[in-house]
Formats: sequence, C-alpha cells, structure tokens
Amino acid sequence: MSAKKQLAGNLPEVEWFRERTESFRGTWKRAEWHENGDRKLASLRQSIRRFASSINKLPENFLPSVLDQHLAVLSQGYEYQVLEIIEVAGGDRFVCRNTDGEAFVVYSHSIEINREEGSVSFLTALIRLDAAPDLPGIEDSPGTEDSPGTVDSPVPAITYGPILGWKSLVLADFSVLARECARDLARQKGVSAVVRRDPVPFWALWTLSEMPGVVHGNEEVCTCWKEGFFSADPAPYLGGTSWKRDSIGKRVRYRKTGAKPFFEQQVIYDEKTMRGIIIARRASYLVKLASLVENVFAPDSEGEGSASIMLEIALTDIFRTKPAYQTWTAPFEREDERKQKELNARSPGRQENLAVLNTAMKDLLPYINAGSVPDWAALAKKHALSPETLDTLKALYDSMAAKLR
Repeated sequence: MSAKKQLAGNLPEVEWFRERTESFRGTWKRAEWHENGDRKLASLRQSIRRFASSINKLPENFLPSVLDQHLAVLSQGYEYQVLEIIEVAGGDRFVCRNTDGEAFVVYSHSIEINREEGSVSFLTALIRLDAAPDLPGIEDSPGTEDSPGTVDSPVPAITYGPILGWKSLVLADFSVLARECARDLARQKGVSAVVRRDPVPFWALWTLSEMPGVVHGNEEVCTCWKEGFFSADPAPYLGGTSWKRDSIGKRVRYRKTGAKPFFEQQVIYDEKTMRGIIIARRASYLVKLASLVENVFAPDSEGEGSASIMLEIALTDIFRTKPAYQTWTAPFEREDERKQKELNARSPGRQENLAVLNTAMKDLLPYINAGSVPDWAALAKKHALSPETLDTLKALYDSMAAKLR
C-alpha cells in the first residue's frame, strides 16, 4: 500500500467531519461573541486606521466577516493558523502544515476553492476536533503545543469564517512578517499568537493575494544574502571587469548588473570593521558568489536571509518596513538615485518617459510571469501612453517575457 493511500485510510471519513461541523451550527448561529463586541474590538481600532489604505481596497463585506471571525477566535478559543497543503485527501479534506510544522487534516470546501484558484498559503480560524474513533493514525485528542500533530498523525480540524489565500506568499514569508509585527511574541509563541494579538496587518496583506511570484526556469527570482566578515578586499576574487566599484565613506560596493532582469549581484563591506554582505537575486547565484569570495569571506552562522519579490512588496507597501539587507544597500541606492536625477535634469523628456515606463512596468510583471498578454489598449489609456512609449513598453515586455521562458 502506498504511503498516500495509507495516510488517507488513517484520516476521519468525510461524513464524520460533516457531523462534527453540524454540531457547531448552533454556536455559530447564536454568535454570542458579538455581545460587547465593540469593546472587544477596541484594541484593533488604531491598527485599522494605520492600514486603512489597504483595507479600503478590499470588498465591502470583507471587514465585517473578518471582525466576526476575530471575535469568535477571542471567545471560543479558535486559533488563527497560516497553512500550506501537504496532501489533497479528497472530499474537501486536506493534510496541511502550519508555520511551526504542526500537521492538520482540515475539512474545508473553501480551501478547495482557494486551491483551485491557485493559492498556495491560507490564513483562517481553525477549530481542533477530537479524533474519530478507531483510527490508528490519529491521536485520541487534539494536538497541543506539547504534543503537536504530525504528518503521520495530523490533528483533525475544521474552519470558521473567511479563508484568505495567497498565490505567492509561503509559510516562511509569514514567519518573517510576524517577526516584523511582534518579534518577541513570534519567537516565544509563533505566528498564530501574533495574528491573534493583531490580525489587521494580515488582513491588509490580502490586497496582494492575486499577485503571482516571479520565476525564471524552475527557480524563484528573489533577493538572497549572507552577512559576515571579510578578511581582505574581495575585488581580486570577483574576476572579470563586469563588477563596478563605488564607495560611500568607509563602505565599498562592488556591483554586477545581470544580463537578465533582476539578476544583479552585489558585494558590500566596511573597510574599517570589515563586516559586509553578499547579495544575489537567485539562490543559485548566491551559492556561486559565496564560492568566489570564500577565501576572504566568513558568513555569520545566522546571517543568511532571503526575500521573494512578493515578500519585499509586502514589507515595503503594507508593513512599511524594509528587508534586513537594505541596511547595506540603501545608502548606495540613494546615491544612485541622486546621480540619476542629475542625468534626468539634463534631459527632462527622458525623465518623464522613464517615470511613465517604470509605473507601467509594475502592471506588466504579473502578465510576464504568467506568460499572458496584457490589454495594451487599456494599459495605454490607464497610463496615458504615447504611441512611441507604448511601442517601447511592448518591446520591453517581449524581451523580458522571452528571457523568463
């Protein structure tokens, strides 16, 4: 018997899940958690104001539904969980893993809908259930922090309220975002506790739910980095003439722009302290870069990080913060921008066209990654593109789409 069939045989039957779901209907219909609901939700008001620009982009009925869910979490002991699907067990049953590695078998038709629409991660309120009798692979009681569910023995669960899905954010991304919200709480209690304390940032994050990731071949385009110490100037080890050197004070940057989009590499270090960082836009490129400088660069044991394009957008546009590597790159980026402004000042028309192109290119990225063709007429109208600028944009689209195939 295959492992998949054996696991499916150890899961509660669909009918059992239906019966357990029905047993909650009365509680859900009464919704007694709405008594004094305004007082219970008072702690979220400031956060709702802070993220209003994102929340206001969501459907009209979004906020009432997630507020009801939050009150149920506070009142009934339901748990916020961010999940990814490990196995589709059939009958709206899914073996899922949360950000702490705990496994659940979740009964939910809404997860099936989200999965069919391309979501890879989900945020919802989870209700742990006592296990069905006579199942050898399932414990007799719900998993706990001391005895969490495993893939071989997942905790049976159902959901209450909305299920928010994302097409490109993964579990590791939510761990990063939770640390940005409440670092100590995330370290001590995990993502679930952070969301329970203030779910509003994660509701705002749903504005990015439809955006796909950017992939080249089989590898995700992301920013990967390692921090550590240099024992000498790495220039002799980088090789070739494609690396450009510039400096700001005691900090030196070597930068290699890629022949393909998003594939630049950087090496930055402080000549006084010799601390530095190596950065690439793909994990495989970082491995190669680390190999080049291994004789003069000792990475920190916990100095490695990565951020997908979507995670960077989430951090900057929703959470109003920046990935850790930008502590090193930001001064150089500001200097690059200053030089670009000086160049643009000498060519005002060029500056205007570049600004329009940059704005329009942001709308093109999802189409490029999905391999689909945008509505050029609608795009031209939205950005007031001249025929010449539209032709330039089409050429850029064709070039980038070809390179990402």
